[in-house]
Amino acid sequence: MRQRLIFAVLFPISLFGQVTNENEFPADSTATDSLYLMPSVEITARRNLLKRKVDRLEFTVDRTPLQSLNAWEILRNTPNVVVKNEVLSVRGNTGIIVTINDKRTLMTPEELKQFLENTNGDQIYSIEVITNPPAKYEAEGAAVINIKMKQNKLTGYKGSVSARYHQSMYAKGRLGLIQSYNTEKWQLSGNYTFVSGDYMRQNFDVVTYEQQKTRWESDMVRKTRALQQHLFNLSAQYAPDSTTVIQFGIDGHINPKSTGNYYIPTQIYNTETNLLESYYTTANDRFQKHSTLNAYLAFDKQFKNSNLNWSNNFSTKKYIEDQEISTWQYFVNQPESFSRFGNNSIQDIRLFSSQVDYRLEKDAFIVESGVKYSLVGNDNQLDFLSEQNGQLLKDIGRSNRFNYNEQIIAAYISAEYQWKKWFFKAGLRNETTFIRSTSDNPEVVNAITRNNLFPTVFALYEVAEEQQIGFSYGKRIDRPVYDFLNPSKSYYNYYSYFQGDPYLKSALIDNVSLTYTVADWNFEVYYSYVKNPSMEISIQNPSTFETVYNYTNIKDGRNLGANVSKSFTLLPNWKLNAFGMGEYTVNYFRGTDNQLYQNNVFFYHFNLSTMITFDKEKTWDLNVGYRYNSKSIQGSFTISPSQNVYIILNKKLFEKKFEVGLVVNDIFKTDKNTISTRYADQNQSFKDYRDTRYFMINLKYNFGNQKVKEARAAEKTDEQKRL
Repeated sequence: MRQRLIFAVLFPISLFGQVTNENEFPADSTATDSLYLMPSVEITARRNLLKRKVDRLEFTVDRTPLQSLNAWEILRNTPNVVVKNEVLSVRGNTGIIVTINDKRTLMTPEELKQFLENTNGDQIYSIEVITNPPAKYEAEGAAVINIKMKQNKLTGYKGSVSARYHQSMYAKGRLGLIQSYNTEKWQLSGNYTFVSGDYMRQNFDVVTYEQQKTRWESDMVRKTRALQQHLFNLSAQYAPDSTTVIQFGIDGHINPKSTGNYYIPTQIYNTETNLLESYYTTANDRFQKHSTLNAYLAFDKQFKNSNLNWSNNFSTKKYIEDQEISTWQYFVNQPESFSRFGNNSIQDIRLFSSQVDYRLEKDAFIVESGVKYSLVGNDNQLDFLSEQNGQLLKDIGRSNRFNYNEQIIAAYISAEYQWKKWFFKAGLRNETTFIRSTSDNPEVVNAITRNNLFPTVFALYEVAEEQQIGFSYGKRIDRPVYDFLNPSKSYYNYYSYFQGDPYLKSALIDNVSLTYTVADWNFEVYYSYVKNPSMEISIQNPSTFETVYNYTNIKDGRNLGANVSKSFTLLPNWKLNAFGMGEYTVNYFRGTDNQLYQNNVFFYHFNLSTMITFDKEKTWDLNVGYRYNSKSIQGSFTISPSQNVYIILNKKLFEKKFEVGLVVNDIFKTDKNTISTRYADQNQSFKDYRDTRYFMINLKYNFGNQKVKEARAAEKTDEQKRL
């Protein structure tokens, strides 16, 4: 009876940790990277989901029901990672770098989200959250989230074919094929994924003009149809001898056509009488086409006590967007009117980087050093189209060409030493950046040269068996995404547009943390200071009734927080995992009146999960979860609380070669936000829902030797995240 009562209480409020195969470890767990050689502690004597290392927290996904989710949903359930309004954050900072097997992604934040949504969770072994990356890592980003893919070492051939049906407001489908072939010297792998479907986002915007005594309400449903999305990856690794490895390959993403036909009614009320005074209707017809291609070549040589690695990357991105905006206006005391205009934009980005790393091990010392050079070219052309005699023609006075060029020269040195129960590591990285950007309209010529030093310090003391205390400090930089530097005006409708800032500054971040691990309890206290954080804000202009969405810097931000995680074994086949955090956040920003304002909040988040395995063969399991975000802030905005309840059910058949999964997400449709701001003459609120309630059916068939390792792709560069 007691067990039934416990289950009844926990069933509707859980998810995020589950059982793993105790005999399977990733093949790279003995890699020569110093991060893997650092002392670590598992949260329990049994192999659990969470493992605390000196500089990171590792969250195991392999052999759990979480594999039925996509990679984006798995990130949402990873300890220390919080998703607020569909933006990833770690310890209050949103400048997060996501890597796959230490390989950089080549996407904007929105493209990254879509890519991860189309990545199968059953390919993931674990998620690493690196809050203070050592000097060897790029200085870019407040933190690094590394997705470790499954890897084993047996030779032979393996493959799998999978299908997914996703039903939210609209349906989406996915087909995937993965194949690998390994010999003693060669490792070859390739995968292809085809995705087709409709994507939806609902917004209800309210802008109030206090002095004009009007309230503008817009209701928009953005349905985008993308019937052909192609993701591919080809990787090869050749080892001519036991000390030499050569890696090369390509990967990419092609979306040949996405179309959106948005119909947006806007009603204008008198705030004194609450009566409808005026209204207008906007039709926004949008076409998009984009593609990315990445190529890499890496060489690794192992000597007696040292290692030399040389890696090269080349990437391109092409993005095309055409839109036509029509507006029908019915304003009080004015004649009816109609207007039409359009935008044609092309973005072309090219990136090259080359990096050399050297590592030397001598007795109790390990020394690492390296240099890197990167070059980025970003060419943007926006043609504004005005209606003339019934035709849309280019308006030179409102068109713009924007060019951005960046070079970075970096060097680092790092040393580590272990003495009795103490472990120390310290490093210093230097990055010199050369930037030149030009713009026609507005006219901008901006040339910048800057030099930054990024120190890192780690210390760990083993108090007793299964008990450790750790300290770390690191300085980081968060460089702007290239798109947000473009000052061209990209219109949403007649009264609103987005505009970047060519003078956008990089944010500098100082992170300090203390960790304490005892048995299966994991505690952390942290503080971070962010100078010149950049974010998107909206500003209403009472004189023109325009709302401008602008990516810009605010003065600074500070986060002070603590978190705790714990894994419980209620029964041999029943586990409960919990993660909770509390964080005081304050942002300082200058308003439209040039006054300094403060926005602060105490944010808390918790994630609970329970998993039950119904049979001894582990072919049938159930996972139920609950995730909660309290009120939070972003610059001048306050974001309302949100929560999510979902269920995952998995079944393996035919000697585990065939897998069937069912996911029901956001059961009560509570994973949505209201974003609002009110200060000086600003009074806005936006209700945002991103179609998070859905059910999903996964099918997968495995063939060949399923313990064959995927060919490991080379690490990508810091700049690729910002593309």
